[in-house]
Amino acid sequence: MMDAGQELPITGVCVVSDPGQCPPNYTLVDKTFDRPEDADLWKDGFFTRRVMRYLCVERQIPSQSQDVLVDVTLINERDPLPAGFTAVEFTHDTREKATKKKILCIRWMVPSLTNDAITELIFLTRAQRRAPAGYTLVGELNNMSLCYKMGKVKVSANASGMPITQPSTLGYSAAPGEASSYGGAGITSSVLPYAFNPGGAQGPPPVPPRPSDAMARPGALERTLSRTGGAVHALSGIDWKLNAKYQGLMELQDVTIPFVKGKTLAEIEREYSYDFTAEQSVSRAATLS
Repeated sequence: MMDAGQELPITGVCVVSDPGQCPPNYTLVDKTFDRPEDADLWKDGFFTRRVMRYLCVERQIPSQSQDVLVDVTLINERDPLPAGFTAVEFTHDTREKATKKKILCIRWMVPSLTNDAITELIFLTRAQRRAPAGYTLVGELNNMSLCYKMGKVKVSANASGMPITQPSTLGYSAAPGEASSYGGAGITSSVLPYAFNPGGAQGPPPVPPRPSDAMARPGALERTLSRTGGAVHALSGIDWKLNAKYQGLMELQDVTIPFVKGKTLAEIEREYSYDFTAEQSVSRAATLS
């Protein structure tokens, strides 16, 4: 039975080692979707102490400054973090390793830049290999299949009771139902402006990623640390820019590249030919002596 909160966009994701330590206002995902089995994310070995890991999600109507979850993927431990994603590497309650062999990666976006967000994350048992209707399969984690469901973003209303909207600075429309020319693809704004799931799920044509607006806003890094239990990639929030010593190269004009004439094989042999006569003479003299 789905409650009304599950139709709201997800605004927080974390992993806990103790089901009783699920943060306030978060929902504990402790059972699989297709049958009531344990949704523990950590696979225990034989003759070892019980280790537990459970996913927790927060759902609410976001403000314009609060990020919403727009994409999820799973990568191997040694794989590079996909561009624009944040890794959930540690548990929220104990700061231990969150998952085994796989790393859960999530992507956030401000509501003004998307009309769709993930509203539900579920796990399926091994018996269920296909995602339910309306869900997208992400990948396998501890012999369970992770799936997500997309929904429309609801934003907080202003004093007049009308939803707050902001003009988009990207090359696609931020208003529902308007056609977009982002990248010349002619897609609508109801889809996200990048490829879903770099791990392999189908989605819109890939578009070069842009720097994260969420990390550029004051206090965004602290909110991300709080939301994911401190699981932020080492390069998260770093501004990428050209080194100052190369800045002058961007201002060069009327640069003439000198013509370099190629040489034929005969010319190279004639110019660099060496017969080793002196070396041969020394070698013969040493042999006779």
